[in-house]
Amino acid sequence: MSGKVPTKIGDKWTVDRDPDEKSYYAADITQELIDRATTAVSVVLNLVGVVQLKQPQIEVVTAGDVQRTYVIAFLGGTGATPPPDDWRWEARVTCANEEEFDKTTWFNRMDT
Repeated sequence: MSGKVPTKIGDKWTVDRDPDEKSYYAADITQELIDRATTAVSVVLNLVGVVQLKQPQIEVVTAGDVQRTYVIAFLGGTGATPPPDDWRWEARVTCANEEEFDKTTWFNRMDT
């Protein structure tokens, strides 16, 4: 997993990322599922400025009595020159009740 913690800026979740980095990223979709009173059944990624290296997964984690649901994505490279703005990964989640929603994380370029 990337050791970088996402930060919320306005209404956007962002994380620093080096274009050469290959890392796992997680998006917490727990609240979206609670709001819809459902569970996640599948996910596909829409990527801008980054490449999918493995199929995304939905992971349910329980710590004590607290259960959280995450989309896990393994991303790397850039595929092409990353755009100056709107460099992101977006998870399109399909729910058991057939609703869909998107969870997006934007990247801030950070060369290391």
